Amino acid sequence: SNAQWQGAPGGIVGRDFINLRAIMISGTSMLSHRRRLISAALLSSVMQPPSAQSISSAAKCNTSFARSSSSFMPTESVRNAFNKTSKNFNLRKFSVSKDGSSAQSPTQQTTAFLLSLGYSNAVSKGIIDALIQNGIPHSSLLGMVKGLAGRYEVGEDAGLETLAASVKTELETMQGKEQLKVWFLPSTGWSSEGEDDDGFGIPTIHSMDRAFPVQVHEGTNLADIARFGTSENCGVLREYLECACNGIMACSTCHVVVHPEWFDSTKPSDEVSASGVDQSKIGTPTEAEQDMLDLAFEPQSTSRLGCQITLTKALDGLVILLPEGSNNLMDDIPFDG
Repeated sequence: SNAQWQGAPGGIVGRDFINLRAIMISGTSMLSHRRRLISAALLSSVMQPPSAQSISSAAKCNTSFARSSSSFMPTESVRNAFNKTSKNFNLRKFSVSKDGSSAQSPTQQTTAFLLSLGYSNAVSKGIIDALIQNGIPHSSLLGMVKGLAGRYEVGEDAGLETLAASVKTELETMQGKEQLKVWFLPSTGWSSEGEDDDGFGIPTIHSMDRAFPVQVHEGTNLADIARFGTSENCGVLREYLECACNGIMACSTCHVVVHPEWFDSTKPSDEVSASGVDQSKIGTPTEAEQDMLDLAFEPQSTSRLGCQITLTKALDGLVILLPEGSNNLMDDIPFDG
C-alpha cells in the first residue's frame, strides 16, 4: 500500500516517507513461547520483495544474551515479543522531518519519547537496542516506536507494552532478581461456602489437582503475569484474567481470590507492603480497590485485584484462586456509529 499511514499519535508529518517491510519466519508455535524469530527490515524508497540473501542474513540473528556496557543484547524472548508486535503491525510508511528543528540524534529523540511514556532509562535503552538488533535503522527508530505506541493517549497500545515487558524481564534476570512460583487454581478446585459478616463469600478449597504453577520474577504484579508473561502456563492464565483496563485499577477483570492461608484480613495492603512489615501474607484491599471489587464477579472475603498484588520473595509459593467468570464494564458501554 502506498497510502500514508494515519495511525501515529500526533500525526508524524514530513515530506519524505520510508517504506518498511519486516520479514518474519516462524519456527515453533507462538503459544510455546519458543518461536525462532528471523526478521529483517528492508528500507528503501520503493518496496522490494525479499531476496534469498536478505532472508539468509536474517536467519543469522543472534539469540544469545550478553551483558555489555554499551548495548543491551536482546534474548530470544525479546525477539519473540518484537516478532509478535511486528506481525500485527500495519505500519507501512513513516514520515521523516527534514526541517532540522531538533539537534538531537534519532536515538536521543526516541529515548525522550519513551521516557515521556513513563518507561525507565534502562527499559528505554533496551527497547531501542532490541529494535536495532532486529534491523531497524537509527533514522526510523522514532517512527517505529511511535507506531508501536499506538493511540497511547487513550490506552490503545499497538505492541510497545509487550516489547517493553519482555525487555524488563530480561533486565530483571540480568540484575539477579529471584524467580518465584505462584500457583493458580481454577474454579473447579474451589467454591464459595457461606458468607462473612460483610456478605462476601468464603472460599473453600476442594482439590489442588487442577492447580498450575507459573514462574515469575519478584516485583511483578499478577495482572502483568497474565498480560506479558512468557514462562510456562502464562498462556493458560491469560484465558482467566482479561485485564481490560491495562492495570490502572479501572475495572475488575483481573479479579482473583487469595487462598485464605495467604491472606491477612487484619492488615490493609498498604501496611503489608511497608518496609519492616511481615510480607508473607497479602493484606486487605484499599477503599479504591474495594470499589472495583464490589463490581467483580462473585467477590469473596479474600478477593483482590491482580494488578494490585506485587510479588515479593516472601510470597514464593503463593496460591491464587481463579473465579469462574468476570464482569467487564467495558462490554456495557454503548458506542455509537
